[in-house]
Amino acid sequence: MKSIKKLEKESITIQNEILELDTFRDTAFLRKFKRHLHGELSTIKARIKRKTETKQEQERRKSEKNKIANKNRSTKNKRVWKYVKSIQENYYPDKSLKEIRSQLKKYKTGLENDISDVAWRNPSP
Repeated sequence: MKSIKKLEKESITIQNEILELDTFRDTAFLRKFKRHLHGELSTIKARIKRKTETKQEQERRKSEKNKIANKNRSTKNKRVWKYVKSIQENYYPDKSLKEIRSQLKKYKTGLENDISDVAWRNPSP
């Protein structure tokens, strides 16, 4: 991995290149190239920030990332369970949620299952 000084030097050269590009006339290609350079610059700044952060900041960043991932996972699971419950209520009240959930997994993988396609496509008739 590059050291902080090399990254800083590289960011300065990219900033100079962006300033030099202002002398050219404005075209679609030039705008795209500037956007690309700004993207490179932001990734370099993020690398510098990540290398200079303390242990507490690293732990905080990791915990925030885990919180967001857990929240996304939770909302997806809630959505799936609502879907399974609506299929159970409207089409198969005699089957358990666990059975419908296992049939859903089979349906998603393309295997044969006991539940009709109508129920999967429209769980609330």
